[in-house]
Parts: sequence; structure tokens; C-alpha cells
Amino acid sequence: METVSRRGFLVAAGTSAVVGAAFAEGEDDKLTDGGIADVTAPGAAARQTPVVPPGSRGHRNFSLRCVGCQLCVDVCPNNVLRPVKGSLRCFQPEMGFEHGYCRPECVKCGEVCPAGAIRRITPAEKKTIHIGQAVWHMDRCIAAQEGVNCSACEAHCPVRAIVRVPMDEKDPNAPKIPVVDKTACIGCGACEHLCPARPLPAMTVEGLVQHREIRPMSEQDVLAEAVSLIRKGDAGAVLVKDGVIVAIEPNGPGVKPLLRLHDFRPDVLKGAWVADKVVGRAAAAIAVDGGAARVHGLLMSETAKAFLAEQDVPATADEMVPQILNRKRDGLCPLEDAVKNLDEPAKMLKAIRARIKKLMSS
Repeated sequence: METVSRRGFLVAAGTSAVVGAAFAEGEDDKLTDGGIADVTAPGAAARQTPVVPPGSRGHRNFSLRCVGCQLCVDVCPNNVLRPVKGSLRCFQPEMGFEHGYCRPECVKCGEVCPAGAIRRITPAEKKTIHIGQAVWHMDRCIAAQEGVNCSACEAHCPVRAIVRVPMDEKDPNAPKIPVVDKTACIGCGACEHLCPARPLPAMTVEGLVQHREIRPMSEQDVLAEAVSLIRKGDAGAVLVKDGVIVAIEPNGPGVKPLLRLHDFRPDVLKGAWVADKVVGRAAAAIAVDGGAARVHGLLMSETAKAFLAEQDVPATADEMVPQILNRKRDGLCPLEDAVKNLDEPAKMLKAIRARIKKLMSS
């Protein structure tokens, strides 16, 4: 097979220049809101590391192999790929999200690349490749700065890597701001493209120098990884599905990490394996009410394990204790006390919330 060289493709520089000029012309185009008001397109975000397509393995591999032929730019149906401005990279494309985002089902760029800069992948493989990381800019976010109820990034994230939480946990009416789950985000740019903040979006994607490919692990390995994250203090609760860690909730007191997952990521909690630091009947009730398929605790009470067995939820633990005690170790943990006489998960959850509210107000 004849090797494709950079020199060979430079003969098409004239055509490439036309493509580049067309792109430059379109940068200042405006959209119209029903023909009534002009709405400017989102500005181009500055990136420390460019975002390059799934299948390219990373920025270095892409830069070394790409010959600047523009075939991927031409075939991209979402207007994400465009030539880099300037001549240093000889018309090599990069990804931008002002006009669209990299849809998870699209693999056209790898199908046409003649130089191996973008390898062929299937839509299923694409879902496991992380090309970038979404970054939230508080100073641009209209929810944080103006108190607007905006859910664009959360609603349109195709992998549900963004959830909104109250800016002030003590104020239920406080504006909600986005939080990005770094384990779930694939860097597709949907949040950046659809963010309504102007002149620059409040959500941007920073490219990964080396793409991450998250493949399913064995049951034993993925559980060990989840437990390791909790032991190191990198997580308060971890959710696993199909051999892949799908959510890592930051550390927090008591059942707070698991309760946040229940309230803000119910779709992820349902059917997942839950790994938590301490599992008493309160934590077990939250997991069951959320539809968890299995629960593992670094520390678990015998009463929690019995409750989970009654709910047909398999449970394992690194260490078992009779009960989860309070900090003084002279009685039950307050949340355990709140649910000690209850057996229905929904009623237990209601009692947990009431006790938390009482503890926060005292």
C-alpha cells in the first residue's frame, strides 16, 4: 500500500485555503431568534490543549500523523472539525464547539482518514473514549451570576456527566449550579455548544493530551478500584455499572455522598453497585430506595446487611459491626436511631431527611 505523505497532500493547499477562508467567514455569523432578535453564536474558547477526535489516541499522535487533507473536516456532519488558524500545523484540523458538538453516534472522521491520524472506531467504542474534560467557569455562568434557573448543560449532556446542585445547601431556593463528574465526561462539547452564556460559554472543554479509554473490568477488579478510591479519601461513594465506574461522589459526612447521588443522579444509581464508606440501615435504605442492585461497605452493620437481605439486595463488606454508633460511642448514630423502628425504604428516607433537617437547625 502506498504511503501517504504530508508533501503529497500539500498540493491541495489551494483548496484547503478556500475551506479555511470559508470557516473564517462563518465565525461572525449570527443566528436569529424567530426573526425578532439577533443572537450571537458562542465565542471560541481558548484551550491549553486542543481537542482532537476520538480514535486519534491523543494530541501528539494526531499531530504526527495528520497530513492536513481536510477530508475529516469535509465529512463532519456537526461542523465540529475545522482547520487550525495559521500555517504552523499545515491545515491540520482541531475541534471547536461553536457550531455543533461531537455526537456519540458519529464516527465518520475515522472512516475517511487516509493517514491513520484518526483510526476507525465503532459507536460503541466511541462511548468508552474520553477526549477532553468539561470545565465550569463560575464567573460566566448565568445561574451563578444572575440567579437564572438554567439547565442547558445538564439537560443536553449525552452521558449524564453533569448534575446541578444548590449553590447554598442550606437554602433550598438557592440557584443551582453545574457539577461535572470527571469519570463520566467524554469531552464531546455538548455543554459548551449549548451553554447560553455570552460572549463565552460557561462550560468549556479542555483537551486531554492522551485520550483515556475506559474498558469494563472484572467484578473483583472494579470493586477493588472503588474501595481504593474511598480509602484514599478521593470519594465518599462510588457507583459501578457493567464493570465500569460511572460516578464518584466527593467525600462528605455520614450518608451525605449517597444521598446526593440519590437526589441528583437517580438514573445512575438505579441498577448500580454501590460502594460506600459506612453502611448502616440509613445508607442501606437510601440505596434500596434509589434502586441499587448491590451494596458494598468498607464498614457495614449487621442490621444493615439483614435489611438489605430482606430487600433482595446482595451486600458485602470489608468489616462487619453489630451497629453504627454515634461519635461518642454511647448510642446509635442519629440517623440509625431515626430509622430503627422502620422497614419501608420510602418511610425510612423521609425519617432520614427529617432528622438531617433537625440536626442542621440545632
